[in-house]
Amino acid sequence: PRPLARIAATLQAAPNDSVMEIGAGLGALTQELCATGAQIVAVEKDPRFIRVLTDRFRGVANLQLLQSDILRVDVASVAHEKERSLLVVGNIPFSMTSPILEFLLVHRRWVRRAVLTVQKEVALRLVAERGTKAYSSITLLCGVAFQPTIAFSIPPNSFYPQPKVTSSVVRFDPLEAPVVPPQQEEQVLKLVRLIF
Repeated sequence: PRPLARIAATLQAAPNDSVMEIGAGLGALTQELCATGAQIVAVEKDPRFIRVLTDRFRGVANLQLLQSDILRVDVASVAHEKERSLLVVGNIPFSMTSPILEFLLVHRRWVRRAVLTVQKEVALRLVAERGTKAYSSITLLCGVAFQPTIAFSIPPNSFYPQPKVTSSVVRFDPLEAPVVPPQQEEQVLKLVRLIF
């Protein structure tokens, strides 16, 4: 419960905010988010989890369950077409970190803040300094649109089932001015992929 409360506190959701949760699972974080009074859209791909979530949160007025792959979600619709209004939160699988970061980058005009739980190794790469061994394609991808900050780490025994790695919660704040002109963004992303 303590790490979940800290994640919600890092997100800073308030009543009337719009929140999109990536991968609701069994709803542990969803419950914390609903308690903030914000309007929650919990995205979950697995129909088995959707059934559990539907039963668990029956009658919760500020929660909408959306069965979908996160990469197929219409973010503008979730944000009600309001720029810099959406709060995004989730526990991200290692294999999905880069695709989800690119997804957020492409849709960043709608994002006010994102708080993602990732493997600690990935978190260190996200905030790596230029010229260091940890600096990588994911550092560059993130840096095109966001300023990442490691908020805190979570030990393996806080999860069930228990992973073999430590996780870190990373807060992503959109940059005020783009590093790359929008018309050149796709070419730059292609170049980053090729280089690394």
